[in-house]
Amino acid sequence: MKSTLRRFTGFVALLSASPIALLAADTAPAVVRKSLLEELSAPAILPLWFCSALIVYLVIDLYMKTTSKQFVSPAAVEALRAFFRAGDYHGAYAWTRANPGILANVVHAGLKHAPSGKQAAEDAMGSAIIGENSRYQSKIAYLSVIGVIAPMIGLTGTVVGMIQAFAAMGQAGAADPSKLSGAIGHVLHATAAGLAVAIPAFVFYYLIRNRVGHSIHALSDAANDLFRKFPYDHIAAVEFEGGESFAATPNWVEGGPTYVQPGHGQA
Repeated sequence: MKSTLRRFTGFVALLSASPIALLAADTAPAVVRKSLLEELSAPAILPLWFCSALIVYLVIDLYMKTTSKQFVSPAAVEALRAFFRAGDYHGAYAWTRANPGILANVVHAGLKHAPSGKQAAEDAMGSAIIGENSRYQSKIAYLSVIGVIAPMIGLTGTVVGMIQAFAAMGQAGAADPSKLSGAIGHVLHATAAGLAVAIPAFVFYYLIRNRVGHSIHALSDAANDLFRKFPYDHIAAVEFEGGESFAATPNWVEGGPTYVQPGHGQA
């Protein structure tokens, strides 16, 4: 009789507890799950989308402009070789001026300073090559900058998100570890996105930098090949158009020029 009473009491307690349990389940906050696309549309990750687009633009632009044919155009090489074989250095100078390009700019600088001797011509070509290299290296450096700041942007989004998550949990008085881990997992998407942008940026930075280095080396070889056995002695007195020298004998030396102030008569 007592065992039957205990069973009946337990059954009644179970029935009475079930609605309460269901009510509690209905009122419990549901776990909000976001898709990966929603996570990647967070405000902290939007700047990384801009960085990604900039990487794509820089890589395509630099890859197309840093080929060996862009630095050492076969057409430019053949045209300059024809001028040099014929000894038509005035024609070569005029051609490089009318057809600007990477190789043409270097040869133009060399011809312009050739009357001053071999060292002056080589220094001018070296300076032109450095200028061309710097023009591309400055663009390539943007990939390195993106590789550095992208993880910082992602980390900033993670830190701000964690501050907000801890503040919200502190106000609600929640102590559920699962909620804390869920909030941390949510904000870590920003860090992951930052790394996903930075790693390709660094990879392409080193690849394109090496590509430009090889192209610059080919440019230097092509320019040096054109000026091999160049007749510097025969053009020492030549002045190419736009290559006139402005330095004269000092005016305190007998026979030197007399200084004339601009807008005044002869002193």
